[in-house]
Order: sequence, then C-alpha cells, then structure tokens
Amino acid sequence: MAAPAYGQEDDEAGEPSAGEHAVFVTARRVAEAQERVPISLDRLDAADLERRGIARLADLAGVVPNLTMPTIGAFGAQQPIMRGVFSPIGASTIGLYIDDVPIQIRSLEVAGNPDLRRFDLDRVEVLRGPQGTLFGADSMGGTIRTLTRQPQLEGLDGQASGEFALVGRGGFSREMQSALGGAILPGQIGMRVSAYYRRDAGVIDRFDLSGGLLTKNIDHDAALGLRFALKAALGERLALTPSLFFQRAKRGDLPFYESSLGLFRQTASLRQPGHDRFLLPGLTARLDLGGAVLTGVTAWLDRRNRQIVDYSGYFGEIILGGMVPGIRTPGGSYSRTTVDQTVFTQELRIASADPRASVRWLVGGFYSRSRIAMEQHVVEPGIADLAQSQLGLSIEEIFGLPLLPGGLSYHSRQQIRERTLAVFGQANWTFAPRWEVTGGLRLSYNPLRFRLMSEGPFAGGSNAVGPRGQSDTPLIPYAGLSWRPGGDSLVYLSAGKGFRGGGTNGAVPANSCAADLSALGRAAAPDSYGSDSLWSYEVGVKAGLPARRLHLSLAAFRIDWRRIQQSVTLPNCGFSYVDNLGAARNQGVELALRSEPLRRLVLDFSFGFVDARFRRDVGLPASAIVAAGDRIPYVPRWSGTLAAEYGFTLPGRLDGFVRTEWRQAGRYRRAPSTRSVAYDPRVYSGEGSELLFLRMGLGRDGWQLSAFADNLLNSRALLYRNAELVPVTGSPLREMAQRPRTVGLSASFAL
Repeated sequence: MAAPAYGQEDDEAGEPSAGEHAVFVTARRVAEAQERVPISLDRLDAADLERRGIARLADLAGVVPNLTMPTIGAFGAQQPIMRGVFSPIGASTIGLYIDDVPIQIRSLEVAGNPDLRRFDLDRVEVLRGPQGTLFGADSMGGTIRTLTRQPQLEGLDGQASGEFALVGRGGFSREMQSALGGAILPGQIGMRVSAYYRRDAGVIDRFDLSGGLLTKNIDHDAALGLRFALKAALGERLALTPSLFFQRAKRGDLPFYESSLGLFRQTASLRQPGHDRFLLPGLTARLDLGGAVLTGVTAWLDRRNRQIVDYSGYFGEIILGGMVPGIRTPGGSYSRTTVDQTVFTQELRIASADPRASVRWLVGGFYSRSRIAMEQHVVEPGIADLAQSQLGLSIEEIFGLPLLPGGLSYHSRQQIRERTLAVFGQANWTFAPRWEVTGGLRLSYNPLRFRLMSEGPFAGGSNAVGPRGQSDTPLIPYAGLSWRPGGDSLVYLSAGKGFRGGGTNGAVPANSCAADLSALGRAAAPDSYGSDSLWSYEVGVKAGLPARRLHLSLAAFRIDWRRIQQSVTLPNCGFSYVDNLGAARNQGVELALRSEPLRRLVLDFSFGFVDARFRRDVGLPASAIVAAGDRIPYVPRWSGTLAAEYGFTLPGRLDGFVRTEWRQAGRYRRAPSTRSVAYDPRVYSGEGSELLFLRMGLGRDGWQLSAFADNLLNSRALLYRNAELVPVTGSPLREMAQRPRTVGLSASFAL
C-alpha cells in the first residue's frame, strides 16, 4: 500500500487517524482511511496514474470497473457512464469535479465534458452511487473527483517530467509538464504554479475519392494547461486559497475512418478541426470555529467549444435517399457548431471538527447559475447545383424555401439557463462500539428556461421556441449502516436516491418528420420531458489481512430507475427529441483484490459486472422505442483488469520496477432495441475490447526513467460505429478503432 498522501485534507474537517500505511480519501468530506469508508470507490494517486498510462479523463474507464466513457454521436463527444446509468441527453448522470467545483455539462451530443488531463494531480477518486447529500451538485450515478496538488506553507517542492512516444501507423507523441511550489512567507503564504503541454500523434490518413493520399495522421491533438494557486493563512483560524486553472485543447480532425476503406482511412471532403478552451478561477476559504470547520468555495467556469464536422454527404443521404452512392456536395458542406458554457457556483458548508467524536455531521448550501448557448450553421452552397443536376429542381422547389444568405441550409441557436439552490446534510453516529449509522438529506430547487431559434430549408422555415420553462423541487434521502468486525474489515449496506431534472425540446418540423413521428404514434414531438430518478441499494465488504498482505473490497448493488430521459432519433428526417422512456433495473457487483504473495511483488485484480435492462415496453407494438428486457446502450456487462508489479534494487542504489497490466471489457449495444424505428443492424452491436500494457523504470534520489508499451498486442477492437449522417442506405459508416501500439520513454525529476 502507498504511504499516506494528502491533497485536500487541510481543506476538510478533522485530522486523519489510521494505520501508518493507510491510504486516505476525502470521499465523505473528511480525511479517513479508504478501508473505513462505506462506499464503493476507487482511488488513484499521481503514481498510479503515471504507471498505468492514464493521460486523460477517458482513460479512467479502462481501469475502473463499471465505468465506461464511450464516444456518442457524429461529433465525437464522450460521456461517462457508471453502473449502467446512461442517458445520451439531458443533465449529466455523473458528477465531475475539479477539487470542490462541479464542471459537468448537459449532454448535447455535440460537446461533452472537458477533456481533463493528468496534470499536477494529487489523486482521482471515483465514487459510485448517488452523492447528493455530501456534494453541492447532485449526481445520480456517481461522482469523479480530480484533486489537484495544493500550495504548502512550509518548504519547497517541484517536479518536471517529459515523455516521447512512437505511435504505430502514426507519428510521434510528446509531453512536457512542470510544477513548482513552496512557502513565500513560511507559515503564512504559499504558492504553487504548474504548466503542461501534450501533443498526441494522429493515425488517420485522408484520401481523395480516386484513392490518392492527401494528408497523413490528420487526427492529431494537443493540449496546453496552466494552473496557479496561492494559500494565505490569516491568523491561526482563517485560510484563503485563490486559484486559476486554464486548459486549451485542439484537434486536427475527428479520429474516424470509413468502414469501406479499411482501418485508419477516410475521404472526408473537408478537415474537421475542433477547439476547446476552459477557464476556471476560484476561491476557497476555510475558517476553524473550534468545534467545527466552515468552508466556502466560490468559482466561475467559462468554457468555449468550437468544431467543424463534414456534411458533404448529408444531402445525398437524406434528400436523395442514397440513390447515388458516394455523391457529395460540390465544394464540400460542413456543420460549424459553437457551445459556450458559463457557470457560477457557490458552496458553503460547516462540518464537525473531531473525527473521533461519536456523532460527526456536515451541513451545506449550494447555489449555481449556468448558461449554455449552442449555435449551429450548416454551410453548403453547392447543394443548389447538386439538386439541379440530380433532380432538375431548385432548393426552393424541393423545400419551398431558398437557402439562407451565405449558402446556409440550416441555422439554429439554443440557450439553456439553469439555476440550482440546494441545502444538504449528512450525519454519522457511532451508536455502539464498531457500529455506525448514517443519514443524509438533500432538498433542492432547480428551475430551467429554454429558447430556440431555427431557420433555413432543412428547418422547415423560421421557427422560434420559448421561452419554455420547467422546475423541480426534489427531496433526496440517504441512509447507511456499517459494522467493523475488527482490524481493517468493514461490512456496510446503504440506500440512496438519485435525481435528475427535466428539460425542454427544440423544434422538430412536423411536415418533414411526419412519417417518422407517425411510426411512433405521434402527430408532433413533445414540448418538454420530465425529471427521472432512481433508488440505489448497495451492500459491501472491505477486508484486510495485513499478516498475509491481502486486501479485498466487494460491493453488490441494485438500481431501480424510472422515467428515464432518452433521445428518440427520427431516422429519415435527421431530427430527434427527448422523452421519458420507461424504467430500468441495473444489478451487479464490483470486486477489487490486492495481494503481495512475495516480497516486492504486488498483484492487483479488479472486476465489475452490471446487468442493465429496461423493464417494460415503451411505444407501439409494431415500432417500440424500447422493449422489456432490452439492454441499456453503451453498457458492457463486465469489465476488469489484472496487473502484476515487481520492484527490485540494483547496485548504485537504483530502485526499479516492472509492471504489466491486462484490461478487458465485454460486448455492449449501441441502441436500446431491435424493435425501434431507428434500429440499424450495422451499428447495433458493439464488440468487446482488450489491451495489454507494459512499463518498466529505474530511479534514484528523486529522478526516474521509464520505458513503456501501450496496447502491446496491437489490438484493433472497434470502439465506435456511427450511421448518424449515413442512414440505412448502404453508405460507409464512421468508425474508430483502438489506438495502435505505442512505445516510448518518459523521465521525471522531483526536488
């Protein structure tokens, strides 16, 4: 087990108290040993992240059981799924935090959550199950916390590292990061500043329609990050920590290839770049009240996402119905989308200060005000010539409307404004030796307002929707009971409710979508959709046998989810809407086992299983949206890892290690039902995946040199297959495979 590590402990109530080699977490807002926390969770510190090759948020899915992060939709957005709680639209089912600040975004199928990188982190904590009674922003499926290294008031520390790697079939990747922190005025003011840059090589090559190579490795991406934090102790009781985090990510092109061309080849008419800028200033204040600690967290999130997606085949597929295979708009057509997200958050909480007290409590308030503005322009002036040459008709004769100025066939702008006002609290009572009962409650008010403007021939004319509004006032309880039979063992059970607010739909043209809507038994799409909620039940065991160097964690869960928010795709007109589609039951287990059978040899095994299925039919019998027994999409039934690490010492006081890790995940479904009107047999089934990693290193006196091979067996499992822009006409699909074998070197140095 790793030595004690602290990232946020001095900002939490109480002082840790456990064995010398305990691993601490702050999952319950207080520093405590991981084996004493009655929650199914995973903790990865900075060394774990580096040795397991976790460079970005999406990589966590490979090492955390029952966590997946698939690519959803033609825009390449990724969405976290925990324990099968998945919905492709609406408010996020998973809470995502940087320190104490929630940063998740509503699922828009265009821009997903920020692509956070392994950058000056102390650790990552993944908490399964609803977390609304301890954290400001509600999360019905679980929470992912990225905890940064904090300024210290004594001493000086610094790190610098670099990485250089060769990607099979691609180019070279490289990474540089550095951090420096320490006391400016010992005991009073400390500072930490860090910087990060990474460029990942691309592997996709772009060809013209005649087979000629145009550009190699077009899907490269790069990220630049900067972080600054200052800590000031104002007397013995008050500490202020202002901070600033900036990240800018760019992609050269989408990492998709075309199914008809084979691996890593595409013939898009245009480049498909993307740009994501993320700025997060914040202030944390901590006041010691003697018997309690008051903490305030204020933050402002400002994010801008821009991207281009090739639409050159859209007219031929939607309007011509694929009658002319491979036809494209002369000069190319593209969708230009922008998503601006701004969020103000304020959390205030007070917690008991004595971690050894028989009653420990926390009470908090949370306020957030968010605005999301999404705008889309579909630019395709060449479709006028294409329509005339193929149909002998003008755009106005086909749609009854001309193109908008600038050759736009579609233009829309939607705005979502949300507020959350919540009070929450939780108390733990040790009512008998080794027995603890936990109770929590959350009450919130969540109003939402929505506006949409759309225009152009593909929109069926000029439309204005809104302002439409909706609000909810949910009451969310949590209860738990735990027993420590002795040593490092823990047995617990818990039940908690998760909640997600509803929303409103945009305009769906009744004329052009009439056939699709009729197949679903509707004359028009609904104006709004309601909230959904779930109950999560968990029982778990954590056991440690220090004499045998063995630790086990096992949790079993059941989730009953009702009125699920799901996107309904209208396959022939290209639009969609959101509705509440029935109920589901998710059942499964998580197992983690660590042993040290020989001195300096550590074996790790983790396994997750989840059976997530809809419980009843939704829709007409002839064209169900979902049917009873259908599996929730994008959820593999099982996933797991097996790792072995051996440490050794060489002459000259060199410490070394060799680590190998195997990861595997099962098959899944990309759509809920074979009976749906949107069912496409080409994309329905998602295959399983497996990866093998190898890393070895040598170090001494703060420096370390490592060599690594990711995807050592060069697995080519298909991770993504999409027909959103190519309906069932036999046209090539957009696909993405696992990244080829990557070998490289890394070096690090610490003061």
